[in-house]
Amino acid sequence: MSNEIQRITIVGAGLMGHGIAQVFALSGRAVTLTDMAAAALPRARDGIARMLDLFVANDLVTRAEADDALGRIHLEPSFEAAVRDADYVTEAVFEDVDLKARVFADLDRLCRPGVILTSNTSGLSSNAIARNVSRRALCCVTHFWNPPHILPLVEVVRNDDTSDDTVAAVTALLRSANKVPVVVRRDIPGQVGNRLQYALFREAVSLVEKGVCSAEDIDTVIKMSFGRRLSTIGILETADVNATSLWASISHYLFKELDCAQDTHELLKNLIAQGRTGVNAGAGFHDWPTERLAQTLARRDAELMRWLGIDKRERESRSS
Repeated sequence: MSNEIQRITIVGAGLMGHGIAQVFALSGRAVTLTDMAAAALPRARDGIARMLDLFVANDLVTRAEADDALGRIHLEPSFEAAVRDADYVTEAVFEDVDLKARVFADLDRLCRPGVILTSNTSGLSSNAIARNVSRRALCCVTHFWNPPHILPLVEVVRNDDTSDDTVAAVTALLRSANKVPVVVRRDIPGQVGNRLQYALFREAVSLVEKGVCSAEDIDTVIKMSFGRRLSTIGILETADVNATSLWASISHYLFKELDCAQDTHELLKNLIAQGRTGVNAGAGFHDWPTERLAQTLARRDAELMRWLGIDKRERESRSS
């Protein structure tokens, strides 16, 4: 069925939406990008063009492949026109479950029968998003990780009625676009990745709040130890390598010492009250002068691009 999906519409032209559009355009499919704010569309196209230039510079695609991909992306300010002939739709609007549910209801009404509807969300309920849709069997969440055009993982989250055929078609489509899909079998808050990420975040904030170490120390520990290892070997693979009996022994005495906060930590509330809301404010857990932010993001993106190159070479080796 994925071979029958040749015309894809992305609803929402923000960072996630235009990154997803790039993914599908590079897979050879015609992509229509729409947004209720018409001015967002040319900005999205410019962003895609810049990222494709970066892909060319890193030998991830050729100049011709990049130009062809950009040429496959059509900007359509009319929502109705954008979805009318789509074979497949990804909604990537603001992270608000009621808004997403309204968009899904409109898609259900306007799209042709049989068209799969997917939602990009980092943790909202797949059931809630499809609550007003008659084609629930054809709906699911596809959570692309940010930046979506660089990170391979996509979490495919079923609702209670999602059919096996829909899951098969969606995962096949994603694989054909060089993504790595993982099926989340139950609709749970946070899916898989964010549950793991926020378990780490909870303990990290707690350690700083209790004065065990600084925010700088926390991030240094992660980046300079198990963070590097996790990009090549997963946590359960590591447990197997070290011996599950060892991990069981450490779990026995350590689990009861770990933070189990059931709501936002006071430290984080206080940071927000002080206006330290992150890089856009110039400060959060860390201070973010312009030069530091630029250096941090440049290093992150260079490393992620390096991994994309490794992934590409591995695919080429398997197919040769």
